[in-house]
Amino acid sequence: MDKSSKQIRKLFDDITPTYDLLNHLLSMSVDKGWRKRTLAELSIVETDRVLDIATGTGDLAISARMAKNCPLVGLDLSRGMLMEAVRKWSQAFEGDSFQAVQGDALSIPFGDGTFDKAMVAFGVRNMPDIGGFLDEAHRVLRTPGRLAILEFSTPTNPFFRQIYLLYLTKILPFIGGLRSGNRAAYKYLSDSIQEFPSPPVLCQIFEEHGFKVIKSIPLTMGICYLHILEK
Repeated sequence: MDKSSKQIRKLFDDITPTYDLLNHLLSMSVDKGWRKRTLAELSIVETDRVLDIATGTGDLAISARMAKNCPLVGLDLSRGMLMEAVRKWSQAFEGDSFQAVQGDALSIPFGDGTFDKAMVAFGVRNMPDIGGFLDEAHRVLRTPGRLAILEFSTPTNPFFRQIYLLYLTKILPFIGGLRSGNRAAYKYLSDSIQEFPSPPVLCQIFEEHGFKVIKSIPLTMGICYLHILEK
């Protein structure tokens, strides 16, 4: 599938109603624990200004707000996703509004050194230019600033890898297609995980774009990786 901003925006607008279900299916329902680990490793404090890139329906941002009452901005291409994030935020924090910004991670609409911390969950593999995104994240972070990247991968254990790939390529698109009526979108998301660079290759890319890799942590037998980077 074409990874242009227009196509990615349309895809996520289309699957907004079932996106939270998708993350539960992709992660085998352990994504909440992954987000908790992400926030713990990012070490957010209440004075930090935090940018949640590709915020989606706002789960990571909401978790961050619950853990630390810090200034937080959610950025996403999809208007549908942002509307759902605002709705969920309003339910979680009555009387408090979510600062949701529609924009492209390849052209982040904030000035240099605006944020202390940045984070992105399950968004980097959908970006057409990983290097371009990293350059933008590096630009908007203060020095020293930290970036957390939580992203799906494929397990290295051969036996578990085969089981997960069967689930990813056959079962997930079928279930997701039934629930959303858009099997092609779920097949794309499955394919995007398999085509995404391996963690060692990613770490090399991170360093080429000015980041120091502090940690690269496999989660749930390598279904997902958490990368903690420092500017």
